[in-house]
Amino acid sequence: MLSTGVSGQEKHETGFSVRRLWSWRPGGYMRASGQLFGWMALRAAGQAVLVILLARLLRADGFGRFVTAVAITAFFTPLAGLGLPGVMLRDLARTPQRLSEDLSQVLRLWWRGAATFSVLGLVTALTVLHGQVSALVLLAFVPAEIASASLVNLLARVEQSQHRIGRYGAITASLVLARLAVLGIFVVLGDMTVAAWMLAYAAASAACASVLFVLVLRTYHPGGRQALRYTLVRDGLAFAWGEFSQRLQSEFNKPVLAQFSFALAGTFTVSQRIVGVANLPLHAMQDALWPRLYASPNHSRRMLVSAIAMLCLAVTGGAFLYILAPLLPLLLGRGFSSTVRVLRWLAWVPALQVVRNVGTFHVIATHRRSALVWSYTVGAVAGVTATVVLVVKYGLAGATAAIYLTEFAIVVTQLALLLAPLGRQDSSSGS
Repeated sequence: MLSTGVSGQEKHETGFSVRRLWSWRPGGYMRASGQLFGWMALRAAGQAVLVILLARLLRADGFGRFVTAVAITAFFTPLAGLGLPGVMLRDLARTPQRLSEDLSQVLRLWWRGAATFSVLGLVTALTVLHGQVSALVLLAFVPAEIASASLVNLLARVEQSQHRIGRYGAITASLVLARLAVLGIFVVLGDMTVAAWMLAYAAASAACASVLFVLVLRTYHPGGRQALRYTLVRDGLAFAWGEFSQRLQSEFNKPVLAQFSFALAGTFTVSQRIVGVANLPLHAMQDALWPRLYASPNHSRRMLVSAIAMLCLAVTGGAFLYILAPLLPLLLGRGFSSTVRVLRWLAWVPALQVVRNVGTFHVIATHRRSALVWSYTVGAVAGVTATVVLVVKYGLAGATAAIYLTEFAIVVTQLALLLAPLGRQDSSSGS
C-alpha cells in the first residue's frame, strides 16, 4: 500500500478513517468519467479502424516502418512540451483565476521547446530510419508530429484543469478523427504508399492542431507580455521527465524490434493499441479523477477508493483480452498471427499502471519532486536496459517482459521514496 503521508493528527482534523472510506459518493465524478468515456470510445473506435485499415493496406513491414517513425516522435513530444501541461493541470485546478496569464506564458515557452526538440527528433529519425524512409518525408513528418501532438496535449490539459471534461475529451479525440478522415481518402482512391500516408498523416495533425489553437485562444484570451517565468520550466522538468520515461517504456521497443524486423514492430504496436482501446473506461476514470483530486484539500480518501475501483476494472479488462485474443488475426490478416500471444502477455499491464499512476499522483500532489524524478529515472534506465538485453535474446517476449520490469521498478522506487524520511522532508519543504 502506498503511504499517504497523513499523520494521526491530520486524520483527526480531516475526519479520515476507515469507516468514512466508503462514505464518498462520487456522483459528479462518475458523470464526468462517463462523459469522457464517450469521447474516448469515439477516439478508440477511430484508432481501431486506423490500425486495422493501415495493417491491411501497408502490411506488416510497411506498417512497422510507419509505427517506428511515430514511436521516435513520441519520445520527443513530452520534452517539446517542457512538462508545461502537467504544471497547468496541477496549478490551474487550484487557481483558475490565473488561467489567462499562465496560458500566455506557457504558449510562449512551448514554441521554444517544440522547435528545439523537433530538430533533435528529426536527427534521431534520420539516423534510425536511414535508407528505410525518405529523408524529405521525415523532414515534413517529424516536426509536424512533435509540434502538433505537444500543442494538442497542452490545450487539452487547459480544459481538463477547468473541469471541462467534455471539451477535454473532444480535443483528445480530434487528432485521431482528423487522421481517420484523411485515411478515408486513401481508401477511396485504393492506392497508398508508406511515404504518401506519412505526409498525409502529418498534414492532418498540423491542420487539427491549428484549428484547436485558434478555438482555445478565442475562448480564454491569453494576454499580457510579462517577462517569461522560466520557473514554469523548472517546475515542468519533473513532469516532462516522467512522461518521457513512460514513452521510453512504451515506444523504445519499436525501434529496437525494427532492427530485426519491421513486422515485429508492427505486431507489438497492434497489441499495445488493442490493450489501450480495451481499457478506455479505465483511462476515462483516471483523466476525470486527477483535477478533482488536485483541487481536494484532502485527496487521500478519494484516491484510495478510486484506486480500488480502477484495479478491479483493470483486472476485469485483462481477463476479457486474454479470452478474446484469438479473434485478432481474423481482423488483421495472417501476417499478424503472433498478436494473440503478445496480447495475452500484455493484458495485465494496465493493472500495474493503475498502481503506478496513483503513486505518481500522490508524489506530485505532495510536491515531492525528487521522488518523481528518481522513480521515473529508475524506470527509464530499467526500461531501456531491459529492452535492449531482452529483445535481442527473446524478441517479442523480451519486449513484453521489459514493460513489466519497468512498471515494477517505478512502483517499487515510488514506494521506497514515499516511505523514506527524505521523501517526507521533501513534501514539507515543497509545500
